[in-house]
Amino acid sequence: MGADGPDAWARDKRSRMERRVREWGDLVERASDILTPGVPVVAHLGFAANGARDENTTGWVSCSDREREEALVKGRKPLGGDPRTGYGAVGSDDLHELGAWGVEGGHVPERVATGDCPWATLAVSDGVRKVLDRAAVVGEAWHGAHEDQIAVGVANLARHSRQIRAKLPPALAWDRDDKPWCLWRWALTMMSWSAGTGGASRHVARYADALAALPEAQRWGAFVRLAASYDGDGRKHARPSYSVLRTCQKLEAARAHADAAALAWLADGLDADRDAVYARLVAAST
Repeated sequence: MGADGPDAWARDKRSRMERRVREWGDLVERASDILTPGVPVVAHLGFAANGARDENTTGWVSCSDREREEALVKGRKPLGGDPRTGYGAVGSDDLHELGAWGVEGGHVPERVATGDCPWATLAVSDGVRKVLDRAAVVGEAWHGAHEDQIAVGVANLARHSRQIRAKLPPALAWDRDDKPWCLWRWALTMMSWSAGTGGASRHVARYADALAALPEAQRWGAFVRLAASYDGDGRKHARPSYSVLRTCQKLEAARAHADAAALAWLADGLDADRDAVYARLVAAST
């Protein structure tokens, strides 16, 4: 994703978004109604637009001893990449992120989607059972289980929402966890997944007084404007501008495929200033 402008990033994801609206829309709608009530389908698909089904960022399906040994012999991990170097290499402790929603599935050399990692915990949760009418799969069965990847992915964002809410100043936290979601909550949830809960909460804290003075419906747009003025140091997610930019990319992918109701839900108040604010946000992110 990098520091591409949100509009350019969204255009690059256009065909993927169109296909997924057709293929995944019904299940995403069911999962969102149960786990993230109020969030439009296109918002979830915008979040997932950078990922692929059956993807694991480390390149492993099971990360079993046998799979790692075979990969070392072949010089290639099951899902691609050199097992000796780079992200997910044998001997690393890199994070397995599974499916288009990037659900945390443990670390190399742990077995994928087992133990107490978020995937394995959420797979048997009440929410996922309601979505699928069963528990989701665990272990190497995650690969190819496309419905499970969606259901657990949506549940994982609800988990990140709870985590970031607990880190926010009370004046900036949403009132109830079961309240229908708003853009402020959704955007911070995505940013928490991307930048980490600690990183996202630090970015919000930098501008907390200015944001707390505004109604909830105006906060995300104001946060984008404030982050676009950042002139400090740091790399990538150490910069609030970068974390906000990554979030705006996903929101623009959603906005490009939204109907009138979803557009109203995604309204952030940038309006005629959007291009100028995004240009400053990109400049502040690099």
